[in-house]
Amino acid sequence: MSRYFMYGTNLQDTERMMMSVPNFLPRTKGMIIMGKKIIDEKEEFKRCVYCIQYTKGGCKMAHCPYLLDRADFGQVGYADFIKDSFWSSDDFYFKKRLRGLIRSFTGEWFLSTYHKDRYFYLTQGSALLEDTKKRNLALLYLLTANEQLWQRAKDHIYPNKIALSEIPLTGISTTCYALYQAAKTIANEKLYIKENELADKELIGGFTFKIIIQSFLIARYGDEIMSVKQ
Repeated sequence: MSRYFMYGTNLQDTERMMMSVPNFLPRTKGMIIMGKKIIDEKEEFKRCVYCIQYTKGGCKMAHCPYLLDRADFGQVGYADFIKDSFWSSDDFYFKKRLRGLIRSFTGEWFLSTYHKDRYFYLTQGSALLEDTKKRNLALLYLLTANEQLWQRAKDHIYPNKIALSEIPLTGISTTCYALYQAAKTIANEKLYIKENELADKELIGGFTFKIIIQSFLIARYGDEIMSVKQ
């Protein structure tokens, strides 16, 4: 089914233009003529000079608002999303660990088939995604990642809310606690887990670090980010 309401009518081209990213060239195939210069249609997403946010002094935005669109064209990847979201950090060891995460990325967003199955079971047609969709997607991604945390959290995920405060924490492992603190950070938009803690490999293991960082990306970009495989 087309995502365009006017698909198949004489208004489909107009609707396509209205849904395109502002000031970027239309998504077409072949060559595009700009003045006297002929460029490949993907060039618009390779070069920021075609973006409305770009000035002679460079981009005006602290974070690129068009990364997902550029990823659709294969012009940006996992590393670009990591850098756009976290590279303003002054913590050397945190950024060093992010570099390692980028190098090790294989395109897989889940820790196991159990993680993936639980996540998609909860997100299919859920009323939780009607409001604050990105936030709740990120919370479900975190809470389904670890077996121990999942067993504690599953009875506190309701059709209309995720009750983090009701999840029992007594005797919980360090890994689960880190995931829980990341969930609280996303849910309350308040920092419950700090960069220096994320940078500590003894405190937070590699798989846990990966899930936490990727949950922040999901909270920001939504589940479309999972289509990024390179």
